[in-house]
Amino acid sequence: MIEEIKKLKPLEMVFPNHLKILCKLIIDSGIIESPIIADKKTGVILDGSHRYIFFLKYGYKEAVVKYIDYFDENIRVGTHLMHRHIIDKTSNISKEEVIKRGLSGNLFPPRTTRHFFPFRKNTFANISLIDLKKGKPRDVAQYIADVNIEDEILHNKKYIDEIDSEINEIIKYLDEVSLTKVYLKKQII
Repeated sequence: MIEEIKKLKPLEMVFPNHLKILCKLIIDSGIIESPIIADKKTGVILDGSHRYIFFLKYGYKEAVVKYIDYFDENIRVGTHLMHRHIIDKTSNISKEEVIKRGLSGNLFPPRTTRHFFPFRKNTFANISLIDLKKGKPRDVAQYIADVNIEDEILHNKKYIDEIDSEINEIIKYLDEVSLTKVYLKKQII
């Protein structure tokens, strides 16, 4: 859905280089491919911080948003991708803290939270930028983390390691269910 940008509240700071690359991609394509995911009650952004800052920076009065009920038990939050599969006490973050931070403006550093939804978040909105109301560009400096490119690269390397760990966990799960399938097939022959 197309929503007024003023109804949204950021949760995390953004990386400057990532924002620069994302802005170029969006401007070059002229399309918003994925919606921002936000809590329907508070407007706190759960996924799409960099897209939100893009909209502000270029003066958009509207954004493409998918609202969800954040306190639905099927939606979880953690600090690492592995928290999608393994629920443990190392996540060190709660939904209550997420909402409190978003409402207070005390933003997390970039990519602190990992949200897990009962749907694929990469569903495509494919909304043209010309379909969104636009005003004057805004200063977004307060939302951009004070990091250099080396810090961003280091963070990206750690995130890639997280992705590799998640892939390995998925492979272990596939091995487990494959063995169960073989076991069950032996019982029906």
